[in-house]
Formats: sequence, C-alpha cells, structure tokens
Amino acid sequence: LFRSNELQEYAKQYYHFVKHFPRFVSCVHSNCDDVKTRQILLENLADEEGYKTGIADHPKLWMNFAESLGLSEEEVKNAKPIREVEDLVDGMYELTRSPEFTLGLSALYAYESQVPEISRTKIDGLKKFYNIDSEKAIEFFKVHEEADVYHSRDEMEIMNNSNKSLEDQKRLINTVDESAILMWNFLDGVYNNYCVN
Repeated sequence: LFRSNELQEYAKQYYHFVKHFPRFVSCVHSNCDDVKTRQILLENLADEEGYKTGIADHPKLWMNFAESLGLSEEEVKNAKPIREVEDLVDGMYELTRSPEFTLGLSALYAYESQVPEISRTKIDGLKKFYNIDSEKAIEFFKVHEEADVYHSRDEMEIMNNSNKSLEDQKRLINTVDESAILMWNFLDGVYNNYCVN
C-alpha cells in the first residue's frame, strides 16, 4: 500500500510513459504494410488520442487522476523522470519502431493485455484505501478496463495471422518478455526511489 506522497510520485513518473503511448502505437502503424491491420491500429491510436471518441486523450485522463491526488499539471509535467522510466520509454520506442511491425505489436500487446485486470484492481484499491472514486479521478482506469480488452484481442489476432513459423513465434515471445521486463523495472524503480525508506 502506497502512502499518499508515494502514490503522487508514482503518478508523476507514470505520466512520462502514458504521454508517449499514443506514439508507440503510431510507430507500429507506420511500419505496417497491410491496410486492414493499419485500420485496426488507427482505431487504437484514435482511442489513445481521444479522436472522435467523446473521451479525452489518455494522457489527459492520467493527468485528471494525478490532479485528484492533489498534484498540479505543472508538477506532473515538470517531474524529472527517473532512469527506469527513461529506460521504459526508450525501450518501447526501440521495440515499436521495429521494421517488422508484428514485433512492435507484440510490445504493445505485452502492456495492453495486462491493463484491463490491473485497471479493475486499481479502481478497487483507490476506492477502498484512498477514498478516491470520482468519475474524473478513475476515468483513466475505467476506459482501459474495457478498451484494452479489444486492443489486446486485436493485437493477438493480428500476430497469430501474421506469424506462422515457430521462429516467428519465438521472436514475438521474446519481444513480449522484453516489453514486460521494461515495465517491471519501471515499477521496481518507483518502489526503490520513493517507497524504500
């Protein structure tokens, strides 16, 4: 359980990842030759950017959450990223810019496939332990609880249809692992920088 100041630090650091995520999707989109697949990725990108969805862009949704913790937009945007968040962002750009678009897609999948369950857990924990339950404060999590079910399902379907050989599948699994390790290292970094004292 985070103390309030630790939760604020987590929110500031995670913002530096969230603000880049639409561009990770865009990287994969730009490396894809197949128009149907690009259209699916474009839907994901439109969701991330809040384009014609009736929902704010996802970095703004995260900012709303951070503000519910008592942070100002300026405090969040001006927070110096820790090394682990820089590694996460740099690593995700490297993975999503792969000329082989399905490898970039597998990096997105590693993140988006976990988000719905994590979002449910966060909504419950924020309500139970922090008394945070306003619609504005938890909208980021509510949106991702649903949207990433579809995004990750689409990503898996594309990967299954595009990668038939055992060698292709091994490369995808390795990329999923790399992406997941980047996220775990980020979370460890937040814990080690702000929670161990």
